[in-house]
Amino acid sequence: MRSSVYSIDNRVLTLGKDKDSSISIRLNNPIVQRYTSLCVLDSYTLLDRNLKYGNIFIESIDLENNCSWTGLASSHFETNLRYALNLNSIETVESFDISGYNFKTFRINGDSYLSMIYIYAGNSDKFILDYYGRLYTEVLKSFKPEYENRYLSKKRFIGDYRDSLVQKNLINHYFQRERIEIVPRIGISISL
Repeated sequence: MRSSVYSIDNRVLTLGKDKDSSISIRLNNPIVQRYTSLCVLDSYTLLDRNLKYGNIFIESIDLENNCSWTGLASSHFETNLRYALNLNSIETVESFDISGYNFKTFRINGDSYLSMIYIYAGNSDKFILDYYGRLYTEVLKSFKPEYENRYLSKKRFIGDYRDSLVQKNLINHYFQRERIEIVPRIGISISL
């Protein structure tokens, strides 16, 4: 059973293991863009230049029940990140999968670091890019108090990702309706 927390209410982002150990972040000046597409119940991107945590990008995608991803949602996001920012290389240097959260740190072009939090539950997927790594560290510590981020003090990747998987779905087919096959039945009844 998943007990983790994710919500955005009144410009406050709440993340964490559970309500008792959650982290609430006041968004300073969020820029929100909503997207619609076939298969999507709700979708938005959010960019906030946060005073405490630095630049944060979020994409939230809630799919309809009869739709599914054509591959791993996180892989689609990482591939799009690479192409949208024209990166030569993106290498995962750490990864933790805990209670519906996946934490990853990437080495970008061999010389800088970028942190990502991926939150998944049913047909709901959230991708958070944390350029400075501060939010990533604090949320991961709510799950693993002993965690020490050895990449936090290293050179950080400064990018400006503002893309949307929902916006590009028509071309790239990230998700689609599930096909339902109706097979006709022939019934034979014999009575004596």
